[in-house]
Amino acid sequence: MAARPRVAVMCFSDNNGGMELDTIKLARLLDDSCEVTLLCKQDSFIHKRMAEAGDIDHVAVRFSSRTFSPAMLFKVRRVLKQKQLNNVVFFGASELKTLYFSFLGLDVNVAVRHGTTKSHRKHGPLHRLIYSCVGHHVALSKHLLRNVQYIMPPGGRADYRIIYPSFDLHGSGQQSAIDGPVRLVHVGRMAEGKGQVDAVRACAQLFQDGIDFRLDLLGALGDDDYSRTLKREVESCGYSENIVLPGFVDDTPAFLRESDIFLFPSAGEGMPNAYIEALHHGLVCISYDNTVFPEFQEMGFYVRLVKDGNLQALSETLFDVVKSLDGEKQRAAGNAALASQYFQAGRELADWHALFIS
Repeated sequence: MAARPRVAVMCFSDNNGGMELDTIKLARLLDDSCEVTLLCKQDSFIHKRMAEAGDIDHVAVRFSSRTFSPAMLFKVRRVLKQKQLNNVVFFGASELKTLYFSFLGLDVNVAVRHGTTKSHRKHGPLHRLIYSCVGHHVALSKHLLRNVQYIMPPGGRADYRIIYPSFDLHGSGQQSAIDGPVRLVHVGRMAEGKGQVDAVRACAQLFQDGIDFRLDLLGALGDDDYSRTLKREVESCGYSENIVLPGFVDDTPAFLRESDIFLFPSAGEGMPNAYIEALHHGLVCISYDNTVFPEFQEMGFYVRLVKDGNLQALSETLFDVVKSLDGEKQRAAGNAALASQYFQAGRELADWHALFIS
């Protein structure tokens, strides 16, 4: 029997968005077939989640600087040696300046997992040195793969590959008929470019034509400029009673099951988790035609794409979908089976095992 791969899954972010949730999800996916240790920042969202659940071996690292941290360098190096972890999956970018020295001289197989579009190329001599420790660049989509190949230093020994994420997509994806207003939902971190403001503005035509609707904007509001801008937008739109801000919710599928349309005018995504879940639940998905979204259409999903950033076209498309909602939902019904095919756990697990060493 082959030895179980020993894997360190690392993410040192302070945030509580998609990357952090994906880190936890991958550690749990790998844990049944690998010896997994998750390394994270002390007192971060990931650390608190891991401490509460207690289901994955994890190590919290205390450090103050993301530019370079001797504390991180030595703590990570010590954990790798003590636990004999010879595979690393790293979520992030900034900390690699430190981690390069953590890995130096050790026989570790390093994969960097890329989940967001980047704009600044890393072609200088320092970046060439830092990324020389990486054996695999793993992207979540074709769009991200092209972006990573453009961003990363030229040459080197690393390979580039796509590993689609998996989701626990249970049962029939299509929800039962629901009486009442047309239900729209947006799921995402409250941040500039995520599309909540455009989603609110796109509903103006529905309101003007007397269509009964409700828009749920799922995500934690903070005390930042964007959250304040969104609140002002909702309060001044004239149909604030139709807009609901539930905050952060653990049971996103419960909202998806009760919704008709996933309205997601994001400025750009790598491979959006909530969008995939919405496809599985039979929602009609509306987005701009930027970054990864045309790829879903190429994969065979029924989605509605709008010219990037064109708010009027977004509003018109939303109105068109609502006016012919039954037909639109019938066209989207096949998305559930396709989502289960592309985003199944067994396929993702096999793809990761293919790059691990024992």
